[in-house]
Formats: sequence, C-alpha cells, structure tokens
Amino acid sequence: MKRDLHWLFWLMLPLAVFILPYLSRLGAPGSDAYLYGENGWIEVSTAVYLLVAILFGMNILASARSDGHGWIRGWMIVIVLGSLYFAGEEISWGQHIFGWETPERWMGLNDQGETNFHNTSALLDQLPRTLLSFAALVGGIMVPLLRIIRGRYPGRSSPSYWLWPTFVCMPAALFSLLVSWHEKLYRVLGVEIPPVLDVRAGEVKESLLALFIMFYVISIWYRKRISVHG
Repeated sequence: MKRDLHWLFWLMLPLAVFILPYLSRLGAPGSDAYLYGENGWIEVSTAVYLLVAILFGMNILASARSDGHGWIRGWMIVIVLGSLYFAGEEISWGQHIFGWETPERWMGLNDQGETNFHNTSALLDQLPRTLLSFAALVGGIMVPLLRIIRGRYPGRSSPSYWLWPTFVCMPAALFSLLVSWHEKLYRVLGVEIPPVLDVRAGEVKESLLALFIMFYVISIWYRKRISVHG
C-alpha cells in the first residue's frame, strides 16, 4: 500500500510521544510537571489528536456518498462518536477548559471529583481502554504485519482495503502497548518502579491510542482523496 501518509508523519510523532516522558525523567525533579495533570501536555495533546480525528471523520462522512464510498458512513459514524466520547472524557466534557465546579451529587459518584464517567466505575474506565488496546494489537500491528509478510494487499473495491488499519498506524499501536509493559512487570514483581521509568504510563498510553485513531482516520481520508482525484 504505497499511497498512504508520509512516513515522517506516522513514525516520528508516535516516537516523540513515546520517548519524551522518559527523556523528561532524566532532568531535575519536577522538570516534567508540564507533561502531566489536567492541563499537561499529554492530556491536552490527546484531546487534540482526537479532535483532528473527528474533523477528518466528519469530512469523510460528508463526502462518502458522493464519491462512491457511501457504505463507509456507518463505520465512520461509530469512529467519530467514539472519538467524541474519548475526547470528552479526557477533558471532563469541558471542565478542564472552563473550570466549572463539579455538582455535589456527582462528587459522591466520581472518585476524582470530575464531570466525567470513566472515574465513576472500573468498568467504564478499564473496558474502553482494553477494547481499544485490543484493536491496536490486532488492527494496528497483526493485520499490517500479515499483509507485509504475505506481500498481498486488498484492492480498492474491497471493504477490507478501507476498514482495516494500514501500516501507518503500526508505530502508534506498538508504542501504546510497549509503554506500560515495565509498569505491569514491576507490579507483578512487587518492586518499586525506578524514577527514570515512572512516566505515568496510563496517560501516555491513552495519548498513543488517540494517535492510533487519528492516523487511522486520516489514512482513510487520504486514500479516499487519492482514489477520487488520482
């Protein structure tokens, strides 16, 4: 699949997101404060990646029927709504931007006192992340690798050409799975994580998963554009 996004875009951005938190740990204590927190670089950029995915997804929805790809609309509606939910939860539906107070009744339900759903139960927090991680593993890594090994790619008339992620999603998917492996290992061993490796892997993982979604949607948009305009 040669007609896809430029490699500098889909390789270097996930690589930077992956290594920057580790590099920041090499500095003075507290020098990575700008990375974390509700208005930190990681959470803000996660919302930005999802916003980009939503905008490109909306463009695909607007043009899908007219350029002969009307059947993509249903799937893209799912992606756009999922991205909207992900982004909304990331910014607590605007609370982190506008700074409104959490209603008292909601304070009792949300373990961090925010206006979001994922902090109200482990199911709403862990299940979406687990499902998205599984999608990154299968769609972002296994399928592109299998296609590369076999050297066979579906034609543009095949639904799988459009619906399955291409290799441009692989770095973001791979790094999203790698960023937390050491944290899980240290937890299993019952050993404290060395400060240089304590990068709040959960937040970085979410950012990389958002990048995975963004590259997936932009790749579909780009390939549709190429197929229509040549």
